[in-house]
Amino acid sequence: MNFKKIIAAIFVVLGIILITYGFTELNSLESQFTRAIGQKDNNAVGSIVAGAVSVIIGLYLFLRKQ
Repeated sequence: MNFKKIIAAIFVVLGIILITYGFTELNSLESQFTRAIGQKDNNAVGSIVAGAVSVIIGLYLFLRKQ
């Protein structure tokens, strides 16, 4: 396994961790209370978006032909 494949796998795993953390944070009691009083929960959404971008980059690096 070459170095680029290892980096790609790290991006995918990191992205999955961030997505899982984001959804867990989004469903937490604190987040639900914050949204109930009308404020936005940017941390959870940011984690989900960053995780999705990381997975996409990792898959691109892994599947790219060279």
